[in-house]
Amino acid sequence: MSRDALYMSIGFAVACAQMRAELMATQSWLQVEVAKLRKELAAARAELHRLSAGANSGRDPDATLN
Repeated sequence: MSRDALYMSIGFAVACAQMRAELMATQSWLQVEVAKLRKELAAARAELHRLSAGANSGRDPDATLN
């Protein structure tokens, strides 16, 4: 293998390692974002269920007992 081919191979390997590191960081960030969105979705569904239950009972779900 020529010296130029060796240098190109090393450069390619370094570039691949950098790309892998960036992909892993992006994957980690996306997992955090998806977890946040799932929590927000669960809260929205709970609120929708609460409002729906109140509408079906004929009372105002935001009304107080006073």
